[in-house]
Amino acid sequence: MKFNHFLRLSIASLILASCSSSDDNDVATGPEPVAFEVPVNYTFVNEEGVSTVSFGGQTTRLNQGAEILKDFLDFDATESSIFSKLNTGQGFTDTSLNDTKRIKNKIGEAVASSADQAEIRSTFDGYVSDQVAILLSQYASDEEVPVATVGVVGKLGSESTSTRFVNAKGLELNQAFNKGLIGAFTLDQIVNDYLTLTEEASVQENNDNDVKAEGKPYTDAEHFWDEAYGYLYGASDTDVLTNPNSRHLETVVDQFLYKYVQRVEGDVDFEGIADDIFQAFKTGRAAIVAKDYEASKIQADIIRLKLSEVIGIRAVYYLKQGVKKIDDSSSTAVNDGTAFHDWSEGYGFIYSLQFTNNPTTGAPYFTKAEVDAFIAQLDANNGFWSIVDELSIANTMAETIASRFDFTVAQAESTAAAK
Repeated sequence: MKFNHFLRLSIASLILASCSSSDDNDVATGPEPVAFEVPVNYTFVNEEGVSTVSFGGQTTRLNQGAEILKDFLDFDATESSIFSKLNTGQGFTDTSLNDTKRIKNKIGEAVASSADQAEIRSTFDGYVSDQVAILLSQYASDEEVPVATVGVVGKLGSESTSTRFVNAKGLELNQAFNKGLIGAFTLDQIVNDYLTLTEEASVQENNDNDVKAEGKPYTDAEHFWDEAYGYLYGASDTDVLTNPNSRHLETVVDQFLYKYVQRVEGDVDFEGIADDIFQAFKTGRAAIVAKDYEASKIQADIIRLKLSEVIGIRAVYYLKQGVKKIDDSSSTAVNDGTAFHDWSEGYGFIYSLQFTNNPTTGAPYFTKAEVDAFIAQLDANNGFWSIVDELSIANTMAETIASRFDFTVAQAESTAAAK
């Protein structure tokens, strides 16, 4: 196997450098240092020089999701056309996305309770149905949509600030769908499903014996790790695979989790998090090739920790940005739609908290019941219209979320650009 350089990895120092110093987030340091080769890029080949990396299904689903998001603002879209894409993987304008692969069966897939899984999937169905019922089926174009007021569906903003379509509570359903899927779809698949599959004894035994997936050049362990990687990077420019510096470019194609890894990277308080995640993905994959499962588990836990932090950071960020805009100019921030837009994004990230994974406990940082309580609080009375008059709701929620992680509200709400 050809690699660009050779690293001698100290597992103990790696985990201490990469993980939180908080007692709540500490992860076991692992065994004595081991040595194996780690590539500069996420490039792995077998003895014949054939790539063993494959995550095409993840790229397809991420791109399917991006087209569905556009449908939320397409007045020609119907409930049946959107559900066809979401539930069956068919009917895409980009016909290359028509596939047996689909998003619906991956939403909340790692959730243990079948009842909870059904409820979660129903939530996303509801966003689609509600958007069609209150907006897409009611008007022929955005020009016909009335201005939103308390308890009334409509639009906020203007050409200069972007038009935002909100429900009676002031929530942008497309943002709730998008940011909710970041947790229920992409994060859940990475931290709770595919990385966990690489830790199963039978999968590791087959990897030890070099048992390949049928007709493929890779083992299941290698492929499961690649599929986790694909849910983060699969919709990004291919330069990500060949040029490490491209991970920090402003132009990120992805509309899901990777986009917000980059947004968090852009805050000096968290500068370096994108590289921590990328290094952990490379190192963990190399550890699987080397059949060092203690090392791959440590890297998986770094990924779980850092990606979960991204969700928490953005939930706090959007709650506080909405508050700031109301504080600065209440009427303008409501009329131009910017405050409610921030809270709509925050709403989705808050929903995503239940899919995080604390590597110390193996449990989410917030349970489904806790998240449901947050959502109920945001939906109560007139929703965002009510929160405008009671900003303590958003402020307290932000403090509660930050308290579970190793960052402060002040760090998360910062807009300071990284170098």
